[in-house]
Amino acid sequence: MCQLRGRRVEHVPEWPVHIAVECTGVSHLVLQMIHVLEPSGIACLTGVSSGGRSMPVDLGSLNREMVLENNVVFGTVNANRRHYQMAAEALGQADRGWLDRMINRRVPVEHWSDALERRGADVKPIVTF
Repeated sequence: MCQLRGRRVEHVPEWPVHIAVECTGVSHLVLQMIHVLEPSGIACLTGVSSGGRSMPVDLGSLNREMVLENNVVFGTVNANRRHYQMAAEALGQADRGWLDRMINRRVPVEHWSDALERRGADVKPIVTF
């Protein structure tokens, strides 16, 4: 697994994956996700990074790894109201235990601004009403 500035992020699996959809936009998770792709793996980036944080990346090594492993990384931002409705329906039918593991921090609406502060292992905190 890719080490970033000497630390490991636990949100990305340590085993190879064939297809991955990255929707957080968190830069170090995007990089780690690319590193866990198996040969001929595909990564779809749907999140938008906020920028502002630079990361040391050896683009030559990344390029060599992707070419020799025949990997594909692409981005997309093609969604409309129908897509969000379909996602809400799919999440409504998803296993509740799985969903509970995906949400690592809940913030009451009275403290909504706390959800904007990055803490520890945050990926996507949610605001509860």
